[in-house]
Amino acid sequence: MSMPKYKKICERNGKRYFFRFSLHQRLQHVVVFTTVITLSLTGFPLKYHDKAWAEPLINFMGGINVAPVLHHIAGSILLGLFVYHTIYWIYLFYTRRVLPLKRAGDLTLGNVGREFLNQPMIPNKKDFYDLIDMFRYLLYFTNRPPRYDRMSWKEKFDYYAPYWGIPVLGPAGFILWWRDEFTHFLPGIVLNALYIMHTDEALLAALFIFFVHWYNVHYAPEKFPLGTVFITGYLSEEDMIHEHYAEYVKVMTEQGLQDEIKPQH
Repeated sequence: MSMPKYKKICERNGKRYFFRFSLHQRLQHVVVFTTVITLSLTGFPLKYHDKAWAEPLINFMGGINVAPVLHHIAGSILLGLFVYHTIYWIYLFYTRRVLPLKRAGDLTLGNVGREFLNQPMIPNKKDFYDLIDMFRYLLYFTNRPPRYDRMSWKEKFDYYAPYWGIPVLGPAGFILWWRDEFTHFLPGIVLNALYIMHTDEALLAALFIFFVHWYNVHYAPEKFPLGTVFITGYLSEEDMIHEHYAEYVKVMTEQGLQDEIKPQH
């Protein structure tokens, strides 16, 4: 599985844009948000069936016979994507981190552990200090905002919030889907617990994605009405300076443009 090469910096209409996400990653993201939206529209009317808005919404989604089918299809796709994404991540880690160690004769448990912790999406010490710097900046203890790397602590939180939730939602939803078969050997109290797990975790995930994540990427004043990085895979120079200044300086230096680095706002 060879990965296509993307320009770290490209120019359009005299403006610089910085590479963030590959087409493969963006397609995975499309699957995530389409399935999550579908699951929300077809699931919450069933959970809150006694509310005034539930019946019109379930009818909009095809009625009581169609909406559950859409829910099951979307849930199966999302769970399948979780499995695929995990295998994809393991493949990348092995080919890009473990194999070079093996070829260099440095394959030890300690080195593999260090490579694991050095991955962009793994929380690290810099995230902790960035969080402190953010509060110092917001409370006017400093006039310099945090200088985030390629992945900030906010993006890591956005990533892991749904990632750890899917193993809770998916298996619980699958058992509830095939409850007649599973009740042959599972007591009813287990299904009650699974229903609470499934619906409450779904509510938590939806609230986080629709309000916290969407605010960060779409609703914020500098992004509104739509952040386009999930479509193009590139972030403007202005946004890079604002959101990932440490990465911005690094990429500009790597590309021999250190004399054109702009100051952080």
